[in-house]
Amino acid sequence: MFIAIMVMMVSCFFVNTVNCNPQGNNTKRQQKQAMMVNSVDDERGFVFLRKKLQDQNNVIIYSVNQEGLADYGVSESMGQAMEYAALRKDKQYFDLLAVQTDKYYLSQTGYYYWKINSTNYTGEQISALIDDLRIFKAYYLASKNNMGNYSKQLEAASESVYKFDSDGKYLYDFYDDRSQKKAEYVSLFYLDMNSIDMLQEYDKQKWQDIWETARELLQKMEKRENGFFPVAFNYIDKEYIWNETGVNMVENLYTALNLYNADGDTGSLLKFMQGKIKSDQKIANWYNFDGSVKDENESAAVYALAARLFWLNEDKKHALWCYNKVLAFQIEDNSDFGGGFGDQDSGMVYAFDQLEALLMLRMVQGIGE
Repeated sequence: MFIAIMVMMVSCFFVNTVNCNPQGNNTKRQQKQAMMVNSVDDERGFVFLRKKLQDQNNVIIYSVNQEGLADYGVSESMGQAMEYAALRKDKQYFDLLAVQTDKYYLSQTGYYYWKINSTNYTGEQISALIDDLRIFKAYYLASKNNMGNYSKQLEAASESVYKFDSDGKYLYDFYDDRSQKKAEYVSLFYLDMNSIDMLQEYDKQKWQDIWETARELLQKMEKRENGFFPVAFNYIDKEYIWNETGVNMVENLYTALNLYNADGDTGSLLKFMQGKIKSDQKIANWYNFDGSVKDENESAAVYALAARLFWLNEDKKHALWCYNKVLAFQIEDNSDFGGGFGDQDSGMVYAFDQLEALLMLRMVQGIGE
């Protein structure tokens, strides 16, 4: 019971838009406008990120609407934004975020707080594997792109993953500094093989065992019909864990991307999404295991991740369709919230959706041309 509860709790930490606070459908006006667009410049979304989703200390906050910013930020958002800045090769913005991440999120012990209060910037004393991996990946990409010397930051970020989120062979979901214990499981959507590949390249001797076991967990995981995956692996019971309430598509798509990067087969999920696009003209946030829709809501993050998966599998037709659906969430220019990937009427935009959309636009450049 404890494991199941903690899996769902950490899922809420990570999938902060779709799992815990699902967005509603965007307006028909947004849909109609975006489906006519053949190419896009991500500059408007970048401007919105800096203008609306950052506070006075340049910390990215969880969400914003017409009433203002939420009262907390998560290190996940900082890592996403740093990765985006590295893909843009924007050294100035990258360095700004890196300084603030170290200042507000890096604990004296050496791990990154998964969450901070935006009023007094106190951190919740828990790490999250996926956040640490994102931050390391961002520094690694910036170094590869010759944006500066980040050797000290790379070492700190890699050590955070190694010391607090692993035992030298297996990766764990989180480290709780209050109890000084690690989780007993790992979420499969946390096993970002792209980042783990980079860790292995960074220090093969140190990371080889972890790289091998992560790939093995992904390659050997159970699959259900429609390309649905379990959410975690319990190291104590040596079994895969399913969220029996249904399938969260952000989690499932991340797991699929991780499996793809572990040289696994994602064909069943691609087929399922192709069918839903044809029959429903949408990919919903949640499904039941029989393939029926559990939650009719949609989100920019789901379509951004689906576009990446289709693109990697050389299905340009469906990648472009998902790409255009992402654009359908971008609020019109003449709004005060113009450029945000969210709801036109309320102005509600989540940092997670905004950044997944921007990352996708950088990762599949040329798709809409």
